[in-house]
Amino acid sequence: MGFSRVLRAGYWIAPPLFCLFVYWFGLKAWFQQDDFAWLSLRLEITTWQDFLQALFWPKAQGTIRPLSERLFFIVFWSLFGLDALPFRIWVFLTQFANLALLTAITVRLTGSRVAGFCAAIFWIANSGLAKVMSWTSAYNQALCGFFLLSSFFLLLRYVETGKRRYWVGQWITFLLGFGALELNVLYPVLAAGYALCCARSCFRKTLPLFVASALYLLVRHWAAPISPAGAYSLYLDRSLLATLANYWAWTLTAAFLRPAWLMWALASLLTLALGAFAFSQARRGQWGPVFLLGWFLVLIAPVLPFRAHLTEYYASLPALGLAMLAAWAFSWALRGPRRFKIAAVLLAGAYLAASLPVARSSSHWNYYRSRMVRGLVRGVARAHQLHPGKVILLVGVDSDLFWAGVFHKPFRLVGARSVFLAPGSEAGIEPHPEFGNVSDFVLPPGVALKAIEKAQALIYAVAGDRLWNVTSVYADFAKSEWSDEEPRQIDAAQPIFAPHLGPTWYAIQGRHRWMPKLATVQLGGPRRAGEKLYLSGYCPASQFGHGPVKMTVSVDGRVLPPVLLSRPDSRFDFTFLLPADLVGKKSVLVTVEVDRTFRVPDEDRDLGAVFGTFAIR
Repeated sequence: MGFSRVLRAGYWIAPPLFCLFVYWFGLKAWFQQDDFAWLSLRLEITTWQDFLQALFWPKAQGTIRPLSERLFFIVFWSLFGLDALPFRIWVFLTQFANLALLTAITVRLTGSRVAGFCAAIFWIANSGLAKVMSWTSAYNQALCGFFLLSSFFLLLRYVETGKRRYWVGQWITFLLGFGALELNVLYPVLAAGYALCCARSCFRKTLPLFVASALYLLVRHWAAPISPAGAYSLYLDRSLLATLANYWAWTLTAAFLRPAWLMWALASLLTLALGAFAFSQARRGQWGPVFLLGWFLVLIAPVLPFRAHLTEYYASLPALGLAMLAAWAFSWALRGPRRFKIAAVLLAGAYLAASLPVARSSSHWNYYRSRMVRGLVRGVARAHQLHPGKVILLVGVDSDLFWAGVFHKPFRLVGARSVFLAPGSEAGIEPHPEFGNVSDFVLPPGVALKAIEKAQALIYAVAGDRLWNVTSVYADFAKSEWSDEEPRQIDAAQPIFAPHLGPTWYAIQGRHRWMPKLATVQLGGPRRAGEKLYLSGYCPASQFGHGPVKMTVSVDGRVLPPVLLSRPDSRFDFTFLLPADLVGKKSVLVTVEVDRTFRVPDEDRDLGAVFGTFAIR
């Protein structure tokens, strides 16, 4: 009796232990990329209104994920700060719950405990999980998986027992899933698909689930209309099939497996095997395998139009269907003739041999990159502590470190706001205009040169995961290489740019600076025809008591077409084509004027708008 209990416990414990073995480096990973945007939410919360806005205001391509991104980061940051380990432990615990649900679901679908165990192993080995298990921002995938699997498990229990509490529980987890990831809207398709294939008496009961998804989509579109652009541009053409083929091959083998012919050959063999199994079962009236094929197709469909943004972890939740299907086929083959057993073992072994090394190496790569970011952030924090009020200039930042760390402005989390790349750093960083401009993070050479001469700035070099103060040895190089010119880009909220602002600007408040009705900025002039003026800032709801706010911009007296600020409590970004006769001018005066101002209680300032950056490029 004791031994059987050990076996039962081992059955459920082994998959999490295997997961821990495969993604051990993911448990030790630090923060990177979008993590810093979500961590920074806590800095914006001072009232309950701020808290609700942080939870539900659209962010990052208009996403609204209050549970997986907002609440998760806000709570854990409040409790643990920049200690990443508690975040990572929570991700792993969620994934362990997913493995238990996946096992239980597969056992119920197939009637085989072997299939249940293998489904968990096959899914863990899928290389698409590497980023989910090593990048904290990808927690939305793990949490969405939890809600999808929970809802589906409860549906199965309802079909088995007819007990209402399972149906109610399914509705609860389904509705909560909208707080994790938009993919949750497709759960009704999975539920209805299962009902059609395996439990037709329940099909009509699944239809109200579609109503909930439709209402969510309407509210989502109203709150944040989708405007695909850049890497998220939509391509609704024949490329959909090529994108589907890529995700299919990645799921059956490993993402970016090399050589490519090996990936396609193995994917073809596994496709034939799984297809033959599903077809043979369908001929016998068993439509469960067909439903599991549909699981993959349904959940992968929303990302197929993003051919410019092929991302391996997008297949992690669709892969659940193929993991269950493969486990079902494997357990079925083990009960068949010897040739079936041999083929099943060889194919399963080939899949694991192809996917596991990629999964582990991907996890290790994410871990290593996150540790480089950690070294950079901690180094800046220490430099800021030693030299408060000084501008910090970074040299030696490569493309990986920039796009994983610097671009997402992690330094504000350690109280260091005046951190820039040294002039010329952009030459060593691969541009990605679909995400942003590297030049936005580079201190203009004229400003940097004056800051060095006045001992207002320090230069730190990145060396591995450490920073070294190289101000004394780099200063002579800076004086000979950096030109003393008017900056063509400034951030009004940075003290270092104050000499280039007109006298009407108010003092910096936190991370912004207010202008009154009119304000001016001195910038370096355009160097070639076709260059534009870029403005970014923020307009609070208090300014909209009488409708949209008209803003007029002029450059050296040339009045540009007026624009309207029409979205309260929102960032604004405007672009103006500059007159050709300004080309070649060393300096131009930019004047910004709004048609009205407002006052807040207990203040005597006339407030217009918040800025923001000014740039000519």
